[in-house]
This record gives sequence, structure tokens and C-alpha cells, in this order.
Amino acid sequence: MDNPEYVRRIDFDEVQYEQIVTAGIATAKGGDCIQARTLLLKAIEMKPTDTRPWLWLSVTTDDPEEQRDYLEGALAADPGNAAARRGLVLLSEKLDRSRLLQEGEGVEPQASSEPEEAHAAQVFVCPKCGGHTTYNPDQEGLVCASCGYAEEVGDKPAGSTEAAEQVLDFVLPTTLGHRWSEAQHRLGCSQCGAVVLLPSGQTASVCPYCGSSQWIESAEKAELVDPQVIAPAKFGEKEAVRRFRNWLGSGWFIPDDLKALAQTSRLRPAYYPFWTFDGTLQMNWTCEVNEGDSRSPHWVVQEGEESQMFDDVLVPGMHKMDKREIARIEPFNLKKLVEFEPEYLAGWTALTYDLALAEASLKAREKVAQDMRRGLYGRVQLGREKRNLRSGGLSWSGMTFKLALLPLWVGTYRYRGKAYRLLLNGQTGKVGGAKPTDTIKVIAFVLSTLATLVFLFFLLWGFAMTFNWLIP
Repeated sequence: MDNPEYVRRIDFDEVQYEQIVTAGIATAKGGDCIQARTLLLKAIEMKPTDTRPWLWLSVTTDDPEEQRDYLEGALAADPGNAAARRGLVLLSEKLDRSRLLQEGEGVEPQASSEPEEAHAAQVFVCPKCGGHTTYNPDQEGLVCASCGYAEEVGDKPAGSTEAAEQVLDFVLPTTLGHRWSEAQHRLGCSQCGAVVLLPSGQTASVCPYCGSSQWIESAEKAELVDPQVIAPAKFGEKEAVRRFRNWLGSGWFIPDDLKALAQTSRLRPAYYPFWTFDGTLQMNWTCEVNEGDSRSPHWVVQEGEESQMFDDVLVPGMHKMDKREIARIEPFNLKKLVEFEPEYLAGWTALTYDLALAEASLKAREKVAQDMRRGLYGRVQLGREKRNLRSGGLSWSGMTFKLALLPLWVGTYRYRGKAYRLLLNGQTGKVGGAKPTDTIKVIAFVLSTLATLVFLFFLLWGFAMTFNWLIP
């Protein structure tokens, strides 16, 4: 009993434990920190795996070291506990508390001013002749339209973007993780609501997403997460149009005159915002495993935990972006991203996000969890007969994010009075979109398929009858 390493054990009683925890929390809320600490420490002795007494103990002291110890105790009990991680981030003093949001608080975008017409302009000046330079995908650098002067953009090799990774827990508690709004050099489209991000002094003539030329400019200068990485565009307008025309003429069921009669509006290039997430997911599971044999099964409940690391889970940064449209032009080569530099936007526009980081992280987690659940059966208790497999609690750790700008060419074309939307992946050249179908070709294909099936049926039936006739 005199051993200092001895830990007093208390016979556990769930009802008594809940009464102690409830009383400790109520006392802490009432401001009696000494009595609250006594109750909560007793609760920890009874059940150290419950995060509640650990978290409330951190409220009973002003000593940062004691607070850290209690919060780390909560994380030891539950590594994915958001409140404990948030508290440790605040103690780390790695964020500006003036930007801190209260837990559960959100920020709504504010109203904008009257629409205004925007006109194209350039801002990057040629050092030789003073003319305007724009980013040229073919030469992978700035090119002067007047004298041909070229300057390479970016001095870091592809894939060297580890420094751009942002720790999710350092940003989520702040306004950066929960608000969006038009700031200086950001214009909103009055027709579709998309918001473009422009280099200093540059404006845009039309909305890259819908083609409208009516903009809404806000006087608000709210802080946004800046893009950390970018996939430099690989195709100019001439090559983009060529790839689109080739795509338009391919397909079995398209009308024969589609390529000749399609009236194409100008393809609009822009960089679109995407969130990417990395991290680790731990998933608990339970199932029944047959420890007998097929004749005499003996089902025993088993439980365990599976871990999975995920990398570059992609989430579109705009609510307007159709996931089905994006899926048609995927994948992007996310290993070829480079660190963002404003020069990449010379002569181009970039849309900024309206899907907040907090919401995007939830979508990424949902996607990762769904993928892991789909493959869980093949990962647990390999080679053994099992049933009633269920996934349990989830724990997330080491989550980081990047805001990436990815190049897209967006446009529409008309065929026989109807408009069809198309997208082109500006990094890989893959084209996707809607196409009209030739009804006669579809009917002819269905009829020919049915005729083939009928022919095969009678052919097999004839063989069967002949075989039966030959057998006495």
C-alpha cells in the first residue's frame, strides 16, 4: 500500500460513476474548481477511458501544463476526440486567437453590391519591351505577346509539395475553416454565383463557369485560405478545341452529322478549387466467425480494429460543381502538383471556393469511411467463414489538407436547338460531357442484338434436337 506506484482501485459501479461524473461537470460549470477536481479525479480512477472527466478537468485549472496533461489524457482515451485536439491546438499558440470561432459557430457570407460589367486586362509586364505577358501552357512559362520574351515559372520539381500540407486541427478552430466571402480582387458571377480569384490588377471578361459577363463585387475583405498548390495548365485554346472536336466525333450512337452541325461556344479556361486530404482512419469492427466446420458450425463473436492511411482524397471546392461531370474527366495527376505562384494565373482566372474547409473535411471523411466499409469484409479474419460483419467507431488522426487549383476548360455546344455542356481536363486533356444520341441507331442496335440472341437460341436448340435424335 505504501508503494508510490500503487494505483487505488475502486469497485466499478456504472450508476455511481455516472452520478460522480455528472456532479463533477455541474460543479465545474458552477465555478467550484476544487470540488469539481476532486469528483472528476475520482471518476478517472474508476474509468480512465472516458474522455469527459479529462476534458472537464482541463477547465478547473489555469495552469497550461496541467491543462495539457488533462487534454492529453483525453486523447489517450480517444485519439480522435475533436474537443481535446482543439484545446491542444489553442495551447500550442500556433494560431491567432483573434480569428477564433466559438464552437458550433458559423459565418454566413454578407450581401454584395450592385452588379458591374468587368473588362479583360493583364498585369504581368515584360521586362524587355514593357508589353503584357501571360502564362503559356505550351512553354510552361510567361510569354510576351509583343516581343516573344519567355520566362519560366516555378523552380520546384513536380511532387515537392510536402511543405504545402496544412495541419487540419490548426485551421478548423479558426475563421479560415468556416467562412467564405468575396474579398479584394474577388468577383462573384450574378448568374451562377461562382466567385473568381484574380491577381492584383487583373479582371475577367466572362464567368469561366457559365459564360455570364455580369459580376458582383463585394467591399468585404474577409480572410480566405490561400491556394497552396496548383496543377499548371498543359493545353492552350487551339489544342483544347482540337481535343473537343475529336471527342465530339467519337461514339457509336451519336448522330452522323453531330461534328459538322455542332455550334460550339468558346471554351472558357480557369483554375477550379479542390480540397485534398491526407490522414489515417481507424475503424472498429465486430463479426461472428465460424470456429467449427461446415457441418457443425460454431459461431463466435470476434472484434478488432483496422487502420487505413489515405492520400490526396479529392473534394471539389464549389457547391455548383457537379460530381458526375468531374468524374467524367478524372483522374487528375495529383502527384504532379507544384507550389502555387501568382504567375500561373497571368492571363487566366481562378475560381475560389464556397465549400468551407470544415464541410469539405466531412465529405472527405465520409468518402474514406465508405470505401473502407466496402472493403472491410476482405480485410478481417482472412480465410475464415464469417457473418454479421459490422463496422463500429471511427478514429481520425494526422489529417492534413491542401487547397489545390486544377485547370478546366468549360463550355457548351448546341445541336439542333439544344445546348449540351462539356468539360476538358486541362492537365490530362480528357474530355467529358453530354452528347445527343441517334434514336434510329439505338433502335437498330437493340433489334440486331435481339435478332442475334434469337438466332443463337434456335442454333443451340437445333444442336440439342440433333443430339437427341442421334442418341437411341
